[in-house]
Amino acid sequence: MLTVSTFPRTFSLVVIIMAACLSTAPAGDQESPGAAGRPAGSAHLLDGKKFVGPTGEKGKKTHHIDELNFQNGKFTSSKCFEFGFAGGPYTATVEGDMIHFQAETISPTHGKMVWTGTLKGDSLEVDYNWTKERWLWTTYREYWFKGTLEK
Repeated sequence: MLTVSTFPRTFSLVVIIMAACLSTAPAGDQESPGAAGRPAGSAHLLDGKKFVGPTGEKGKKTHHIDELNFQNGKFTSSKCFEFGFAGGPYTATVEGDMIHFQAETISPTHGKMVWTGTLKGDSLEVDYNWTKERWLWTTYREYWFKGTLEK
């Protein structure tokens, strides 16, 4: 049973863990060439890649380790499944030696998460936010992720 004194701490922990989950809607393919001969806007540009690394709320230390996956045009965060955030489609574009991606994931009970990230070499840096609209207020939090490609 939650008491008044434990509720804020418990709620903060749930918010931080929930924030680790997100994907975006596809923006359509573009025809300019990208990495490995793929179109620059290819929805499957990052497929088969998995990144592991620390994540946390912006301005704060690492909260936990997460695993971000790209498979079959879908983006997932391993820590988000328990909050109902299913994988969502992602879009990716090539800019020089970097790949930028966007994704959005939605939970029927915990709102939505929007992810934007950049892959350079084997390092992926991501900014993401969690929004949950309620009847009287909306919760909004910003988070970060820094991971490396797991081979």
